[in-house]
Amino acid sequence: MSAIFQQVIDDDRPLIDPLARLVRAYDRAIRACEAFDHAASREAIAVLRCALELDSSASRSFDALYAWCEESVDGRDFVGAAQCLRTLRNAWRAATNPTGAPGAVDPDRRSVILPRRDIPVS
Repeated sequence: MSAIFQQVIDDDRPLIDPLARLVRAYDRAIRACEAFDHAASREAIAVLRCALELDSSASRSFDALYAWCEESVDGRDFVGAAQCLRTLRNAWRAATNPTGAPGAVDPDRRSVILPRRDIPVS
């Protein structure tokens, strides 16, 4: 994770967990998009892009998604950008707890997240 990313995200409150910093960066970008704040949205998405090390196809794919979000914001499609960022953020959250926490509440939907059940293999 780049030093710029860590500094921008942790200026007001240091966090130890890199995934928590990443989720927090997504939260900032989503809030900026939801506020229809062009400058803040661009800045928050740029922080996410700066955190990438473009040495793999996965990181280049993330960069393409962030670029799409920036283009959407430039075209004043804040809702589309926020939806994309929210989906990515929720995927990272799920990655931190792959089994799902019983009774956990999804903050975007205000509903209970049921634990995932393994499908038996025949």
